[in-house]
Amino acid sequence: MSKITETRLTLAALIYGVEIDLKNCIKKNITPYFENLAFFKDSKLEKKIIDRFERDNPGVSYEENLDEVIEFLDFQDTFTILNKNKEFLRKETSDYLKSNFKQLSDLTPIRNRVMHTRPLLGGDFSFTYDFVTTLKKSDPIEWQITIDTREKIEKDPSYVLTLKFPTNHIDEEISKVSHNLPVPDFDETGFIGRTEDVAVLTKLILSNKVVSVLGDGGIGKTALALKVAYDIVDMNENCPFELIIWTSAKTTMLTSKGIEDIFTAITDYTGLISEISGSIGTNNKLDEVLEYLDYFKTLLVIDNLETIQSDEVRDFIREAQTKCNILITSRIGLGELEYPRKLKGLSETESAKLIREIARIRNSETLLKLPQKTLVDISSKLYFNPLAIKWFVSTVESGIAPHEVINNKEDLLDFCLTNVYEKLSDGAISILKTIRASRKKVTNAEIIYLSDYKPLEVRKYLIELFKTTLISRQIEDGNNYEEVIYYISDFAKDFLSKKYPIEESYIKSNIKKSKELNIGIRQINKVQKYNEFALNALVYDNQNQMISAKFLQEALLYSKNGDFEGALNKVKEAKNIDPNYFEVYRVGAFIKATQGDLLSAEEDYQLGLEIAPENPRLLFYYAQFLMFKLEDTDGALEYAKKVYAQKPNHPYTAFLIARCFNTAQEFNKAIQVVRNLKENVELDPKNLRIANTELISYYAETGKSELRIQTDIDNGINHFKKAFDLFEECAEEKIVDYKMAKNFSVGILTFIKILPVVKIEDLKSYIKDLIINNDKYINLTVDLKEKIILLFKDKFTDNSLNYLIEFKEDERKLVGNLRRTRNPKDNFAFIETKNESIFAHRYDFIDVANWSDWKQIENGQLVSYELGENNSGPCAKSVKMI
Repeated sequence: MSKITETRLTLAALIYGVEIDLKNCIKKNITPYFENLAFFKDSKLEKKIIDRFERDNPGVSYEENLDEVIEFLDFQDTFTILNKNKEFLRKETSDYLKSNFKQLSDLTPIRNRVMHTRPLLGGDFSFTYDFVTTLKKSDPIEWQITIDTREKIEKDPSYVLTLKFPTNHIDEEISKVSHNLPVPDFDETGFIGRTEDVAVLTKLILSNKVVSVLGDGGIGKTALALKVAYDIVDMNENCPFELIIWTSAKTTMLTSKGIEDIFTAITDYTGLISEISGSIGTNNKLDEVLEYLDYFKTLLVIDNLETIQSDEVRDFIREAQTKCNILITSRIGLGELEYPRKLKGLSETESAKLIREIARIRNSETLLKLPQKTLVDISSKLYFNPLAIKWFVSTVESGIAPHEVINNKEDLLDFCLTNVYEKLSDGAISILKTIRASRKKVTNAEIIYLSDYKPLEVRKYLIELFKTTLISRQIEDGNNYEEVIYYISDFAKDFLSKKYPIEESYIKSNIKKSKELNIGIRQINKVQKYNEFALNALVYDNQNQMISAKFLQEALLYSKNGDFEGALNKVKEAKNIDPNYFEVYRVGAFIKATQGDLLSAEEDYQLGLEIAPENPRLLFYYAQFLMFKLEDTDGALEYAKKVYAQKPNHPYTAFLIARCFNTAQEFNKAIQVVRNLKENVELDPKNLRIANTELISYYAETGKSELRIQTDIDNGINHFKKAFDLFEECAEEKIVDYKMAKNFSVGILTFIKILPVVKIEDLKSYIKDLIINNDKYINLTVDLKEKIILLFKDKFTDNSLNYLIEFKEDERKLVGNLRRTRNPKDNFAFIETKNESIFAHRYDFIDVANWSDWKQIENGQLVSYELGENNSGPCAKSVKMI
């Protein structure tokens, strides 16, 4: 007698004993006082039981045979009726029934599973046996039959084969769904755990045409499929299927002696069709099978599909899914044809419980004595795999020490992962090696970076791998994102290490790439901390975006060197990794704008803003783009306001919106923004110089606006004076640079030029002193200084300042004519003199503030410069236009 049959029959015998004793209690204490079934206190129950009795006893009066009618009660009805009629019971009997009511209620579903050949659950046997063991003949309810049955079974387990169980009303409880589901092979211990898997799989089957349960061999795919199939059968009227067909292609089984072949299994497509035909009674023809499936609402179950997976089988499933629902268990998925549910091992608690259940049923003292921690440790070494655990217990039972079983798992590994690795493509094997060599969980982006494949190729091979059980994935929650990471389970890792070790050179190459990645990421993080509005200050929220940021870093380097095609290819790679990463669009837009592709650049900025509409860096760069590339002042101001609202005390956002206000001729707003910045933030020397330079310009612009329309002459003059006073404060603090000196000089020139005639005499001395006192700063702008002195002479009819522009020849700086290169994208040029050609980089031109200034310099422009040196030799420094 098999362990499974023994378990089910033992449960049936014990529960039937309890049922007989409860019915005898009713006959002894209640029926003698009634002439009908009024003590049921349930009219529907009365009708059901009377119908059962009269169907089996036509023409016999049930009222004259109440004791016989009691035999037609269901198990739960017996103790429910006793509980409803406490007045007919002794107090100690009533109290005893009350104290045991929950245990009897919990026994009811177990009784139903046993009597109706449904899968047993984990704990069914131990709960029932423990309950029966507590019963005594001296209890208020006499458990005579139950205790006699228990004692006979304990003396001779084969006694259960001699028992005959009641069948008087089983037929009406049998499901209306036809099926050929086998008796579950987990009845020995019952179905343990998997509560969530059962619920999810049931839902998937009822809402999808093809559902697959994927997992390692022995992980419990068949058990889960069978449990769910029986649950669907038990839905009765609510079951959407009229027919459930079970087929199995399992060709081997793992025993304590090793892997053994199953010779009755389906081995190919022809066998599958033949098995289905035999189940439904049709000829062995595909057309007839499909017609039958189309006529009846059918759930077709194909167990262990991987052993017969072929193009023919895939074509059959593709066609059959239009006519029926299909449930598959397999170690290798079908891909686009299926909705997969990947099955993992049992939990620690469930695994330990499984060991205890088997050990208890088989009376294995060795395992029963082990503490919970040891059982969990054993389960871990067996990968929490149900079959591995059962194999372990059986092998230990055969006399082999537990530690020896654990250390010799070759048969287990071969059985569970056989034929999977050999079916992989070369690309999938390469990606598998990359994940293994990483020695940690990795994201899709990390795999792309570490492997030699493009993003789309990596995704293709990952899909192939994920259809097997060699890799697993999990979703990790982050801040407003979910990230998928891939890893190799311990089960697969042990198998691959023993069968397919990785060469040393491959591992070292992987480590080298990882180091390069880490260095790049550290650089990105360093820039981000230094200045969040820097071009290469890339932020990322997860591992995929981190890898994308590394590609964007490389893209900016290509762009800096003028290789825009290479730069945009890197941007494309970053986008393939995470198309929802806003930095991809910001960097891409910047590179396209630098290249001159303004319309494409704007599209990228807008795509980025759809993803991250409030991101300050994206708003900042788009506002700059609108302002300086498209010269769209209104649009620039709209986005500058948004970023300024988020970060009003950041120099970059303040300067940006101030410049937008200035261009829009809202000078007072520009001035107020910069003044607020100076008042609220302790600026570093560089940003303090910029703030003062901007203020000088804005004061001058305000003054110019007032004097040109002459609405408020005094106010205009006062604003010019504010500009000049601020400059002199900076000169006194020694924080003047060329740009500030230039803005100051432009302000003086403009002031003299538009000064109203009525104010000439009043301001002559003021302006003269201003020029003399700041001559050394005005002198930095040779062309402007000459214009200022000559304009002063004409405006005030006074040539007393002419001496300021008379200097000796040897005091002049070196001069020459600028020669641009043929490539307008080059950021360097040459200065031609009588005797030589001097290299000059854009960053050494004092008058050049940005790329726009650089592009406007014409070939042949006269410049002055100082002679310096770089790594390649002599070069021009402090270059000025003359």
